[in-house]
Amino acid sequence: MQILNHESRLSRRELLRSAGAMGLGMAAGLPTLAQGVGAADFKLDKQVRIIVAYGAGGASDAIARYVGDAIAHRGGKPVIVENRPGADGNIAAEAVVRAPTDAYNLLVSGSSTHAANATIYKKLAYDPDKDFTPLATMANTPYAMLVNPKRIAQTTVTDFLAWARKDGQTLSFASANVGGRIAGERFKQLTKINAVNVPYKSSAQAMTDLIGGQFDYYFCDMLTALPQIKAGTVRALALSSSERIASLPDVPTVAELGYPGFDVSSWIAIWSAKATTPQPVSAALSRWIGEALESPAGQDFLLKKGLVPTPVSPEHLLHLQARDTRDWGKIIIDAGMQQP
Repeated sequence: MQILNHESRLSRRELLRSAGAMGLGMAAGLPTLAQGVGAADFKLDKQVRIIVAYGAGGASDAIARYVGDAIAHRGGKPVIVENRPGADGNIAAEAVVRAPTDAYNLLVSGSSTHAANATIYKKLAYDPDKDFTPLATMANTPYAMLVNPKRIAQTTVTDFLAWARKDGQTLSFASANVGGRIAGERFKQLTKINAVNVPYKSSAQAMTDLIGGQFDYYFCDMLTALPQIKAGTVRALALSSSERIASLPDVPTVAELGYPGFDVSSWIAIWSAKATTPQPVSAALSRWIGEALESPAGQDFLLKKGLVPTPVSPEHLLHLQARDTRDWGKIIIDAGMQQP
């Protein structure tokens, strides 16, 4: 049975009210089809450029190419996917905002560019709200707390914490993106263990060093984690999400292990650039993306990638932006993650 994040149970009206209360300009930002224009009949007059904020081969890249194929099929124009990783997604976000008008320009990113970075960086070269039209949340990406079984003998979080607190030792934890760093910092804050962060440029690099025994634990994205968990090279002690997930049904959440309220999951989403993508086009794109991901084939695609399906709507996306800008902002400040 598929398990969704708790936000999926919110009604459309509640999502609208939640996002609106955070001052995101909901009514002005949502894509709405022009009167008398149906998405089923709508065809594009330009190609589509999707800029992905992360490198090739990751979850964001995979889902961007999946929805890109759906857009090309429905819209009748080519879809180009470009990877622009770096600076916690800021490079890609700025590239979309400043893109030429030869194409409809979209950004595939997530909780970094449109939630965390507003607190991490003193100044951004883009406005997460004013420069983009929200199209859809595409997937939820919880993190698995991983250890190397050859380095860490403990098989439960309880035993791990007892060992971690012994003799006041200082542990090390890896992170390869903003969400994973926040999960690690939040875990450190709640459990009151001593730990320092070891940043990596990619999940693959962090996984290589986890297997090599270079640090103690790692909140890793599911796409990278699942193959290694199944192979037995790493052990999953807990999940960062509020509920267990279908791909790892026997792994408990941090919340259920005595830390209620622990819920740090990233999300992959898609926006259009307001400067180059008119509202009728954004509305058609939003609907096509929803049709692709909410289909049985789309749900199967997400689950096989270790992703958790989520409500595919601009309303839900604005709700997540508002929630995590607020909640992650506090964690970021408490952890001293702000850039000088």
